[in-house]
Amino acid sequence: MPTRAAVRGHAYYADQARRALGISAEPRLAEVPFPIIHAALGVAACAVAVALRPGAVGLVGSVVGVTALCFVTGLVLAAYDRFVYPAEHRPAVEAIALPVAALGAFSLVLAGTVDIRTRLVAAAVTVAVCGGLPHLGGLRASGREGWGGRFLRDAAAIAVLVPVLLASASGNLPLGLRVAVALVGVGLVTLDGLRTEETRLRHTAALAALTAVVVTGAMVAVDRAVVTPGAAAAVTLVIWYGVRGMVAGAVIPPRRLASVAEHLAVVAIALFGLYWVTR
Repeated sequence: MPTRAAVRGHAYYADQARRALGISAEPRLAEVPFPIIHAALGVAACAVAVALRPGAVGLVGSVVGVTALCFVTGLVLAAYDRFVYPAEHRPAVEAIALPVAALGAFSLVLAGTVDIRTRLVAAAVTVAVCGGLPHLGGLRASGREGWGGRFLRDAAAIAVLVPVLLASASGNLPLGLRVAVALVGVGLVTLDGLRTEETRLRHTAALAALTAVVVTGAMVAVDRAVVTPGAAAAVTLVIWYGVRGMVAGAVIPPRRLASVAEHLAVVAIALFGLYWVTR
C-alpha cells in the first residue's frame, strides 16, 4: 500500500519546493492561461461533429467518425496543455475526460433531434466544457479551484450526462449501442469527478469503471420497468449521483461514512420513486 507521500502529484511537490525557497505558491494569471484556445478547439470539434451526424453519413459511419473525433480531440487538448501550462499548474491528463464526454454528448443530441434550439444549447455547453474544464483543471493543480470551481465542474458533469442517459434510455437505438454509450459516457464523467491528489490515476479509473458498470446495470433495469425515456434518464442520473458519492466517501481518502450514508439514501429514494411510478 503506497504511503500518503507516494501518491502526491506534481502540484504538491512544486508547492513544497516553492515554500522551501520562500516563493509564493500563488500562480500568476499567465501561469493559468485563459481558455480561449480550448474553446476554439471545442468550436472546431463541434463543426466536425455536425458533419458526422447520422443523417449525413449513416449510423455506422457516425459512430466510427465520432469515436475517432473524440479520440483526436482528447489528444489535441492533452498535447496543448503540455505545451502551454507550466508543470506545477498543468491539468492532469484525465482533465480531458469531461470535454471528450461533452463532445460525445453533443453528437448524441445531433442524432436525436433536429430542433435547432436544442442543438445550439448543446453546442454552447460543449464549447463551455471544452474551454472551461482545462482551466479549472489548472486551478485545481494550483490548489485554487475552490467551492465555485467544484460547483461548475459538477454542473458541467450533469449537463453532459443528461443527453448521454437520454440516448441510453431511448428505444430507437440497439441495446448494445445504448449500453456502450452509457458505459463510456458515465465512465468519463465519473473519472473527472473522482480524481484527486490523493489517488493514483489507475485507482481512479478503476473506480470510475466500476461506477459506470453499476449505473449502466441500473439503467438497463430501469428500462425494463417500462417507463418513459425521460423518467428513466432522470432516475439513472440520481442513481449515478448517489453511487459516485458512495464510492468517493468509502474509498477516496479521507473516508467519510456520513457521506456514504447520505448518498445511499439518495439511491434508495430514486429506487423508491421508480417503484412508486411503476407499481
